[in-house]
Amino acid sequence: MKLTFFYLPLCPYCKQARRVMAELMAEHPEYKAVELDEVNEITNPGIVKNYDYYHVPCFFNGEQKLYEADPNDPEDVVKSKLDAMFRALVA
Repeated sequence: MKLTFFYLPLCPYCKQARRVMAELMAEHPEYKAVELDEVNEITNPGIVKNYDYYHVPCFFNGEQKLYEADPNDPEDVVKSKLDAMFRALVA
């Protein structure tokens, strides 16, 4: 399984998502089977224009959006949403 992970290097929500993903990978080693194709919005505008999203971080499986950050979500909600995404992918 391969996900496309859109991010901005200085984005606090992207940094939070990376921290949460590290926690989830430690708690659920099976999530490491999901490969992440990381796309920096700044350096890859040609790729970005082919996807429909507004906030980063954002994860796609092919053309299907699986997660898009909501700046109003506290970290525990982000963790819950990312956990559900990974759990569904490895099921």
